[in-house]
Amino acid sequence: MKPVVLDCPAGTGHTNGPGHPESPDRQKVLETLFGDMAQQDEIAFQSIAPSGTIDFYEGPHTPSYLRLLSENTSDPDCPSRLDPDTGMSRASLPALRATAAALSKLVSAYRNGEGRFFVSERPPGHHALPDRAMGFCLVNHIATLAWRIRSTDPDARIAIFDFDVHHGNGTEAMVRDIPGTLFISTHQYPFYPGSGSGRENRSGPSGEGILDIPLPEATGDKKYLEIFYQTVVPRIERFKPTALLVSAGFDAHKDDLLGGLALTEETYSAIGQTLARMGPAFIASVLEGGYNLTALVRSVEAYLRGQATA
Repeated sequence: MKPVVLDCPAGTGHTNGPGHPESPDRQKVLETLFGDMAQQDEIAFQSIAPSGTIDFYEGPHTPSYLRLLSENTSDPDCPSRLDPDTGMSRASLPALRATAAALSKLVSAYRNGEGRFFVSERPPGHHALPDRAMGFCLVNHIATLAWRIRSTDPDARIAIFDFDVHHGNGTEAMVRDIPGTLFISTHQYPFYPGSGSGRENRSGPSGEGILDIPLPEATGDKKYLEIFYQTVVPRIERFKPTALLVSAGFDAHKDDLLGGLALTEETYSAIGQTLARMGPAFIASVLEGGYNLTALVRSVEAYLRGQATA
């Protein structure tokens, strides 16, 4: 089954300010990759217009926080600072509305029962908390998608796997108390944002709960894949999800200077292929980190080709 890439071009308008590593170029280089892969018939490709609304994120996020975002009138070239690392300008709101439209499509796809999807958007989301921005993230896409799927199907069993180099603290906080949900994060520790030590881990009778897997600096492919196959995969299989959601951050790559892990495209290919083989009929991945542009392109390509060959 070919992965379907939902690309949100409005994301290229969002800016955190000059010289920021979470730059529009991240999405632009991926759009070139997706064009090449679509031409080779390796993926299906859809461009998503900013037709959604910021209210789509209500539930995981507070109405007052979403109102603050929707009323932002900062200059497009000089964003206001919502936290030390995270900016927002008038061009940021269309980016969020495009991602909301893409996520809405995913909810409909879940109701239809199957598909492998990759959402290319920015800004990323897994650090965002209910009432504030954090760590380049304005709103939490994966937590909102989980919340919306559960609203559609109260019996849904949702597994979330986050392989960004940073712990998905916002997602964990938002889905912790959602019934029938499993959150797994592999991440460098100790490292930003300082959470994810494993002390919060818990497991329900059918595998739901929290599984944080802190990794030491310089962890490479061999050790990572050993943990992935021996710990991550069995926990997902035990849980038997109806939906598998992936926070796909590629900043654990050895060439990415914002992290200290040492993964290569080999790992991302293996993750993509394995999740597609063992996961449910519905798998949705949403772009998180990845700041070395060359490594980002190679890693996303490997991940999608891994899924396509499963």
